[in-house]
Amino acid sequence: MKILAVVLLALVAAPVAMAPANTALAQAAADCPAQVANLRTTTGGIVITGKKAAKNRKGLIRELDDTSAELAKGKSADAARTLADFKVKVQKLADATRISGTDAASLLGQADGAIACTSGSATG
Repeated sequence: MKILAVVLLALVAAPVAMAPANTALAQAAADCPAQVANLRTTTGGIVITGKKAAKNRKGLIRELDDTSAELAKGKSADAARTLADFKVKVQKLADATRISGTDAASLLGQADGAIACTSGSATG
């Protein structure tokens, strides 16, 4: 009878003990769209040089808009891949000196944070 009581107690206590972790995961997932929105704002404010500056900015913004749409659909793995594509574009612009190293570092760091957020959230 004591074993049955211990098993029942464990079954009741386990979901309660896991609740804070589930709440933290849900909070982190809720922060992902905000991180992408902040990255979009930062991207809109950086200086991009060259004849194709407007096209390059639109391309970066499009990647972030696609990321937001993927997150809204619950496709966090797709969102992480799109953010990785964004990082590649940023790095290419930095390598071509179309954006400053400081701006590139800021965008890449924010993108890494958003990728970490999406990787820690739901499925893809």
